[in-house]
Amino acid sequence: MSDEQRNPDHSTSLHLGRFAPSAPAPAQSDETTGVTVMIKRAAAETVQQGAVPVVPKDGGSLPAGEMLGAVSYCYAKGVYTSEEIEQKMLKDKELREAVHDDVPDAKSIRRFRRLNHGAIQATLEKAFGFMRKKEKAEIQKPLPGQPSNVKPSSTLGDSTVLLAHKKAEERLDEAAFIDNMSKE
Repeated sequence: MSDEQRNPDHSTSLHLGRFAPSAPAPAQSDETTGVTVMIKRAAAETVQQGAVPVVPKDGGSLPAGEMLGAVSYCYAKGVYTSEEIEQKMLKDKELREAVHDDVPDAKSIRRFRRLNHGAIQATLEKAFGFMRKKEKAEIQKPLPGQPSNVKPSSTLGDSTVLLAHKKAEERLDEAAFIDNMSKE
């Protein structure tokens, strides 16, 4: 069974080129961004905060921070096997050009995932939190002509943090299970 059959939200077209070393950084204040930019922003924050060190990978010329974003993005989009992540990277012209066709192979991606479990989880939690905050802001928007009495929160509430944590854990567990099964 393919990832697309397992996960109907799975997108066959990923924007991995946005994780290339030359890709512009996302704007910190942009609340209207999509999943790609939210993951990139979350990965950059995870690397900057350094609470969970990112261990460099040993294949391809994609720097560790960008690799963190790309792998987290794939997991968020339902792409779990290292082989499929490698194939998505190979198919992304923008990413390939940025790394001079030196794309990480499946073995390097798998090793990176194992060594950076905590950083990937932190990145996914932040990204899912950003997405939840954006969803809540959309729900709280007043209808045209109605006064707004509710101001959107600038911080994530406890329920959002717990939901993001649970969602990230589920993605990591599924990725580890599926990736290990694909090696057999």
